[in-house]
Amino acid sequence: MCDPSACGKLSLDQKRDLVLQLSKWPDVVSDMLHAWSRHEILQILCAELGKERKYTGLTKSKMIEHLLKVINEKKLGEPEISLENGERAPKRQRKLENSDHLLLTSAPHGDSSKVTYCKNSACKAIMNQKYVFCKRCSCCICHEYDDNKDPSLWLVCSSEPPFPAASCGMSCHLECALKHENSGISQDRQDKGLDGSFCCVFCGKVNDLLGSWRKQLIVARDTRRVDILCYRLCLAHKILSGTKHYQNLHAMISEAVDKLEEEVGPLTGLPVKKARGIVNRLSSGPAIQKLCASAMESLDSLLSARAS
Repeated sequence: MCDPSACGKLSLDQKRDLVLQLSKWPDVVSDMLHAWSRHEILQILCAELGKERKYTGLTKSKMIEHLLKVINEKKLGEPEISLENGERAPKRQRKLENSDHLLLTSAPHGDSSKVTYCKNSACKAIMNQKYVFCKRCSCCICHEYDDNKDPSLWLVCSSEPPFPAASCGMSCHLECALKHENSGISQDRQDKGLDGSFCCVFCGKVNDLLGSWRKQLIVARDTRRVDILCYRLCLAHKILSGTKHYQNLHAMISEAVDKLEEEVGPLTGLPVKKARGIVNRLSSGPAIQKLCASAMESLDSLLSARAS
């Protein structure tokens, strides 16, 4: 078990990982947590839940019990547990600091185990030996991570509506999914029962794709750089290519692409980063960005009508 004096020098994220590692031995981790202060336990619990809570009505033992329950639910990949006020506990989000490895005497018999952390300095999550890549920050298709990750360029397998089934939680680059046949983002997507959605390449679950399409248009609408406008419009055009129910939306983006190609040339291949300059200096720049805004409004109206 971690020496009390050594534990006191650990950062909050390292304490969370220590508790996670020892949680496979309930008696051991419970004894360790009882030796910690209530404040330390509260810090870890709030970090796990992603919410600032006081838990003034809970004893220290109950807080420890609740903390271990939260951790075990996450480890088992079960649906996120509900808090007492009905809120949902979010997925673990943490950034580890300092060393890439931490030597723990964690087993009841004193066996030492070496924990390996993700090489991504912005992540540092504990690596699962079942995978050759970091589940938290890396693409499940190419197994690479981005130094400066832009969430709008990633797809996530989730249990969010409109597909609230159990999910694996893996993520992938949007570009990788566009190129992978198992994602279903292709001309034959209708044969696979996909329309405005994609299949997780890792587990096969169907997920929403319209949210990603909208993110591309938000960036395209607001950017000042021509290369970014080209890139995001190219992605948005590919996302809804071959759909059945969203052809009107796709047509609006096709019109924007045609206008852009008249000035900068063909938007072929990914990524599109050849174009240079400022959007306002394009004669069609304002019209293109207006089309992006109109397309998003049309999507919102379509989804609102569908929900009502």
